[in-house]
Amino acid sequence: MTTASRMTYHAFTLFLFSKSDIKTTLIPVSFFALGAAPLSPTRRLSHAIQAIVWIWLHLLQFNLANQVRDPEEDRRNKPWRPLPSGRISLANAYILKRIATVACLLVSWYYSSRVFIASAFFAVLIPMYHEMHGDRHWLTKNLMNSLGYACFAIGSTLIAASDRSKLDLTGSLSIFIISAILATTIQTQDFQDVQGDKLVGRQTLPIAFPNISRYTPLISLVIWSLYLTSMWEIDIPGSVGFTCLAIIVGVRYYLWRTTKDDQFSYLLYNVRLFVAFLGLLLNSEFACYRSG
Repeated sequence: MTTASRMTYHAFTLFLFSKSDIKTTLIPVSFFALGAAPLSPTRRLSHAIQAIVWIWLHLLQFNLANQVRDPEEDRRNKPWRPLPSGRISLANAYILKRIATVACLLVSWYYSSRVFIASAFFAVLIPMYHEMHGDRHWLTKNLMNSLGYACFAIGSTLIAASDRSKLDLTGSLSIFIISAILATTIQTQDFQDVQGDKLVGRQTLPIAFPNISRYTPLISLVIWSLYLTSMWEIDIPGSVGFTCLAIIVGVRYYLWRTTKDDQFSYLLYNVRLFVAFLGLLLNSEFACYRSG
């Protein structure tokens, strides 16, 4: 195998570790960071690329910690991942996990102390989530997921900004709102994983409350839709369209309950989350334009 072939092989292995979270974390958080940050007028593209790489590096850190924990679970549910498919040994994956943790902290320190704090807090969350079994109960799982997203958003928004030492009020408020939305709706990702979660002893909301939990996406998504549309002060057709999307997602979770149905519902949830991200950003831009 040539040097180029080995590099391509290892790069694809890293991609496979984070593949599942690219559309649910990397893409939406990247859009959020690039919209929430007051971008540098002269280094806009450079800062944008650095923010996206920073998000992916921390996503890889989390994915490595998650996948070395129980390779057998992935062997049953996601056999294409690097460990069950045999692309990398468990021992080497543990080494890569430690390297990723150190690399995330060093890279973050290079940018600013605020970025480093976001990275360090994220590094503390990971063992709390995995080794200390924070993911075993639905309440701590939802809370830690929302805090993790906040770390992603804070660090990447700072890196994308012209001033990497502080967040402005608009960026801080947007991150708080997005974190609150995720804390109350992130259980939508658990419906499709009920069988696998039961095998490892997790008490996610769909397992702890199989019937009541099916109502929660509809209730929480509609409440957040009403709040966001009132905050955005958009016209009636826009408000109705955004709220209808929330209703469609919520009703799907209640009526259609197979694993494939839940996977498609989660896809629609992420579309709706992306629209919420975009709406917050456009609203922030409009508010800045109006005040300017």
